[in-house]
This record gives sequence, C-alpha cells and structure tokens, in this order.
Amino acid sequence: MADAPRLYAAKVLVVDDLEENLLLMQGLLARPSLQVLTAASAAQAVELLAQHEVALALLDVQMPGVDGIELAERMRSSACTVHVPIIFMTGDAAALSRTFQGYEAGAVDFLIKPVHPRVLESKVKVFVELYQQRQLLSERNVELERLLGLNELMAQALREAHGQAVHEAHTDELTGVWNRRHIMQLGATTLSDRRREAQPLSLAILDLDHFKAINDLHGHPAGDAVLRAFCTHVRGKVRPGHMLGRIGGEEFLLLMPGTQLVDAENVLDRVHRTLEPHTDVAYTFSAGLAQAAAGELLPDVIKRADIALYEAKRAGRDCSVTSSTPL
Repeated sequence: MADAPRLYAAKVLVVDDLEENLLLMQGLLARPSLQVLTAASAAQAVELLAQHEVALALLDVQMPGVDGIELAERMRSSACTVHVPIIFMTGDAAALSRTFQGYEAGAVDFLIKPVHPRVLESKVKVFVELYQQRQLLSERNVELERLLGLNELMAQALREAHGQAVHEAHTDELTGVWNRRHIMQLGATTLSDRRREAQPLSLAILDLDHFKAINDLHGHPAGDAVLRAFCTHVRGKVRPGHMLGRIGGEEFLLLMPGTQLVDAENVLDRVHRTLEPHTDVAYTFSAGLAQAAAGELLPDVIKRADIALYEAKRAGRDCSVTSSTPL
C-alpha cells in the first residue's frame, strides 16, 4: 500500500474585537491538525501575520479603528500575506452593502454572524485542505529539485569519469602524451582531412640517443624522468595543433598538420637547440622527417621517416634527417 500523504499542521487567524467571539471561534475550530490564532485588533493581527504563515484569515468587518476591510487591503499590499484567503464575518446585515468593497479587498466569502458551526467548519476545511495540498506540492517540488540536482551531479560525475577513462585509454601512462594506438589514429584522420583540404602534413619520428645507457648508468627512474622531461620540452616548442605520441620505449611520433617540410625542419631544429640536461642527465635525440605526398598512406609516410631516422643515427645522432618526397 502507498503511504498516506503527510498531513501538514495549518494555522487559521481569527480577528474580532469581542473576546467572547474569539473564544467561540477557538472552540469551534480547534483540532489537532489546526491551530487557531486570535487577534482583537488589526494591529495584533499584523503582528501575528508577520510571525506565522496562515492558511486562512477570518476577519470581522466591524472593528474600532482599522476595520476588517482596511486590514484586508493591508494584507493584499504585503508580499507575505497577499495570497492568504480572507473570509469576512459580520453581525450587521447593513454591512453587506460593503460586500463589493470586501471582494475588491480580496475576500473569498462573507459570513453572517452567528455562523452555523457546520457552515463555518466546512468553509474552513476547504481552505485548510488547499493549504495542506500546496504545502505537500511545495515539498514534493523541493524534493524533485533535490533529486534533479543529484541526478545532474551524478551525470556530471559520469561524464567526467567517462572523459577521464577515454583520456586514459588514449594517453601514455608514463609520459602523458598520446599512446601509440591513438597517435596512429590521429595520424590517419589528420592525413585524410589534410588530403581533402589540400593542406600539407609533415611528421617526424624522434628517438632518444643511447637511452639504454641512461637507464644503466642512472637507473630506470631517472630514465623515466628523462622521457617525461623530453615530452614536456617538445610540446613546449612545437606549434599549436602539433601532436606528440609515444610509439615505443624511447621513440615518439610528432604530427605537424598544415606544416610544410621546411617549416617542420625549423621546428625540429628549435627542439634540438633548446634541449637541456634533465637534473644533470644530458641526453640528445635523433629524428627522421617526412612530408606526406599526394595519395600516400600513413604507414608509407612513417616508413620514410623511419628510414630517415636511421640515417640520422648513422650520421652520428643528435640531428634530424629529412626524407625526400617521392615523385
């Protein structure tokens, strides 16, 4: 079975300048779920309205000083009480001539004293139940907003986790650059895009010289640090849009979209000239450079760059060699 709706305690304000009328109304309306607030004047009513949220206001029309209609007008001018339903009560039939004025002041009903208890209870019950339904709806809306907020937080966390997982799947764990699989995918995609746009694509294979000696002499942690420092250095010297990936132990692929061969040579020259030892561990690199020819596939471009790399190694290392573009 579904849980029964929560029952909100409600408050009703009764304003009358006669004490006996207030006591009578308290006796008629009092019940566990309903609190009756009483005021003998408009001033007392205003104080109570400032302190309590009421489901209904029962106002005596004839009161000394500020009467019920004037009080209603004041309630309608306040943001806190503008929506409080108002029922006017009067023991003077002549006061019914002010009915139109009362409705203009925001009244929802007029009752003639003495009010029959059942009539009073039924009318009050309607507005109390409306108030309780509004409170329940408000609570549900708050809960819904809370749940929507939680759902958005969870969705954001999932998006971030997915993004992190994708990044980790594409990233070399040691150096933070793209891993072999992803840099190859980027190369194939870039070459296809550049072919459509008729723009050049140069690429280079970079290999650290005598890296095994660094590991043997300084230890593998130092060698790992050199690899990370080298990647940071390269990424700091290439142009925006150039992409670096690790394709082997100490071997890297540098993609340079939109870069002619002569400009790519200048990029590598800048990387060579500015390379400094990492924590007193001096190291160099050799590179083979190639530019994709029309209709050439990525593996073929990489093969030419790889051949140029071996030429750089045979030439004494710490240099770059450019592959001639096939006819």
